[in-house]
Amino acid sequence: MESKFKDRLRRLYRMAKHKLNDPQRDFDVATLPWIDLPGADIDAFLATYKTPSDFPYDLKSLLTQWRDQGYVILEGALPISWVDGLWQEVETTIDQHEQHSLKASVYQFNDKKETPIKDVPKEKLAGIGARLLEYHNSSVAAKKVMTHRHIATFLDAVFHEPVCVLQSLIFKYGSQQDTHQDFPWVRSKIASHLAAAWIPLEDVHIDAGPLYYYPGSHRMPKFDFGTGILHQVDSFYSPEEFSVYLDKTCAKLGIPQKTLLLKKGDLLLWHGGLAHGGNRIGDATLTRKSFVCHYSTVRSYSRHRFEAPEVDKSAATYYNDITIYVNPENAAEEDKLAGGAAW
Repeated sequence: MESKFKDRLRRLYRMAKHKLNDPQRDFDVATLPWIDLPGADIDAFLATYKTPSDFPYDLKSLLTQWRDQGYVILEGALPISWVDGLWQEVETTIDQHEQHSLKASVYQFNDKKETPIKDVPKEKLAGIGARLLEYHNSSVAAKKVMTHRHIATFLDAVFHEPVCVLQSLIFKYGSQQDTHQDFPWVRSKIASHLAAAWIPLEDVHIDAGPLYYYPGSHRMPKFDFGTGILHQVDSFYSPEEFSVYLDKTCAKLGIPQKTLLLKKGDLLLWHGGLAHGGNRIGDATLTRKSFVCHYSTVRSYSRHRFEAPEVDKSAATYYNDITIYVNPENAAEEDKLAGGAAW
């Protein structure tokens, strides 16, 4: 009893200490992307913005939906040959995993710690709960897919400043992830400078644990972990409590949950504040092959997060004006998988 009382006192002390430090409780208005500012004028922006002539979508409609709903869908944006080629390369990489040092996070293996795939059994890498991390650093094909010119055009319009890749994930089966927003974990200097893409590498079946999302939830009140809006090691509230808050608040605000069934070649782009998750897998024989990419701005993410403190600038490559930093933890295998070079 005494131990529990002392633990409670320590918790209250830490909470009071964090409040005195005035943690971040919302995005900083001074650094918001233009489209997130109150009264963002899309017509005025487009009057001076030079939309590429080969962009096949109505940019005004897309920007309006992004501003109001927090996501857009680009149907048929990607060449099917690129999508198929990328997945074939992924399967070969898993089959020959002992030759590669890129990392994976695998459910019920090594406490889900990031582990070089050469040290992970092949059946684990190909199973439910496995994620290949930063695959794009090893793969030219992945770099080209994640920076396709239509993605690059839309991100350039949303941020209206130089864009960079922040991270990527590849998985074979549905994530079954609870409702969450990305910004508390996928971090750079400016929390609001975050966008993501889900690129299905096959047609998605309803029983494969498809992605769900809450349209407009990027504007809902932020959750306070007790340490502010960003999750910390010493946060007082858990990811599970965060998930419950998002589901309940969306219900209270009348925001419906929608399930997304995309086709190969389509893609979803979403705001870093959009609440989303993965439905439970209804049929374990069905896959949901996916490439998930996160993007920021060069101003917010000026060098790779794994870079040594004394290094001011990361080595980088550039695709459609999007910066991709070399992963300093595995620089020897940058672009090792070069099958997409001819695309």
